[in-house]
Amino acid sequence: MSEFDKIIGYADIKDELIRFCDVLKNFKEYKRMGVEIPSGILLYGEQGIGKTILAKGFIKESKIKSFTIRKDKHSREFVNHIRNTFDKAKKEECAIVFLDDIDKFANEDVVVQSCIDDCKGSNVFVLATANNIYCLPNSLMRVGRFDKVIQMTCPDGDDAKKIIKHFLSKKRVFGDIDIDDISSFLVGHSCAELEMVINEAGIYAVFDKRAKIDQRDIIKACM
Repeated sequence: MSEFDKIIGYADIKDELIRFCDVLKNFKEYKRMGVEIPSGILLYGEQGIGKTILAKGFIKESKIKSFTIRKDKHSREFVNHIRNTFDKAKKEECAIVFLDDIDKFANEDVVVQSCIDDCKGSNVFVLATANNIYCLPNSLMRVGRFDKVIQMTCPDGDDAKKIIKHFLSKKRVFGDIDIDDISSFLVGHSCAELEMVINEAGIYAVFDKRAKIDQRDIIKACM
């Protein structure tokens, strides 16, 4: 089973990621065709919709060396960490540098751009996530630094229903839950919010000394 098969929904986005992932997994074959490894992909959208889950699935599916950078250090130390990580990645035959929540790298944009540019000609692929791309400079998001900038939105339609079913499958549920009804209450909500609603429904059930969650618990949690 592909790592992407374990992630619910976002079929079109997964198709894009699968193609890019294949380039990394079989980069020698692509090189023979004269195809260069793309610079990178940036996934953006509001919090809790699964950007990091998709990125991690991409990394696992690629089966190549990866390095993750998150803003968890003071500015000067963080700048050195960014440079050192890219230097390590360039020494690999093929590698991914994952910039998680790149919109939090506000004071390090120039360093990130410089490091990406320094990787030209090496087999380093940059994968990034962001909640808000409007605080990022256009120069960072241009083709050549990120060849694909992909927007992710809250799940809707069948995707939302599949996600709700998935979270319900982990709970003890009484009778048939009307997924269509529940999904209509939760239009425009993130995956994290869907999970929170189902969990809160369980809290209501246990608090009322009932053994299973029923429809009214979920509706109450949606309010």
